[in-house]
Amino acid sequence: MQTETIQTDELEGKALEWAVLKAIGGAWPKGAATTWDKAGYLISNLNIFLSSGGHKQMFIAYLDERAPSVGKTLPEAVYRAVVHASIGSWISVPVSILKA
Repeated sequence: MQTETIQTDELEGKALEWAVLKAIGGAWPKGAATTWDKAGYLISNLNIFLSSGGHKQMFIAYLDERAPSVGKTLPEAVYRAVVHASIGSWISVPVSILKA
């Protein structure tokens, strides 16, 4: 399987969701069907701190205040924060997922 190493804060779409599942070690709980349901599950279970960043369409989330993650949406910021805290600043993602 061919992979590409990219920065966690550049993950988006299917690659970001793949990385979150890798970070939490499994699958989403039953009933977490939408992006917002999934973000809510992570916020509720992982002591995630949130901020608006003071700008429209800029959200900040972090599990460790030394490593904030930014997103255009709150779920995107939450997902990146989980990956960053669990895996790190860089992640190897299968090329097939990056192209999906």
